[in-house]
Amino acid sequence: MIKNQCLNKVFVAVAASLLLSLGACAPKVNNGGYIREGDIKSQITVGQSTHEDVRNKLGSPSSQSSFGDDTWYYVTDRKESYAFLKPELVEQDVFSIVFDTNGIVSKIGNYKLDDSKDFELVKRTTPTEGHTLGFFEQVLGNVGRFNGPAGKDKTVAPGRRPGT
Repeated sequence: MIKNQCLNKVFVAVAASLLLSLGACAPKVNNGGYIREGDIKSQITVGQSTHEDVRNKLGSPSSQSSFGDDTWYYVTDRKESYAFLKPELVEQDVFSIVFDTNGIVSKIGNYKLDDSKDFELVKRTTPTEGHTLGFFEQVLGNVGRFNGPAGKDKTVAPGRRPGT
């Protein structure tokens, strides 16, 4: 009887750990960015829609260009992560809407995750002028630099009165 109770407890513990480990296999999904309601191209008319029309139909853009053509970007992405691992971008959709100088839509672009390009940042540093001290220069650099107390015949440090 006691042996059966112990086996039952072990079985329950093993079953619970298996269920917990299976639950950890399901990805945690994070949908972010602009939530699209229908096709953007059908809501915007090239050559007719203005800034105000686009904002009323699509809302505020995810991002705007800082230089070059006046471009609004609507970005949607989906990331999945498993347990404690870094989230992985599995789907991305970017709509760009370019406006001309009069504020009228001149071009609409659609870019998927496959259209993206990886690039590496340059890890250069700007050299600075000056002297860099080695280990022994740092350790022995101040030897003999300190004066004793200033007397009548000794020099005084800048900004100090004699005798202080």
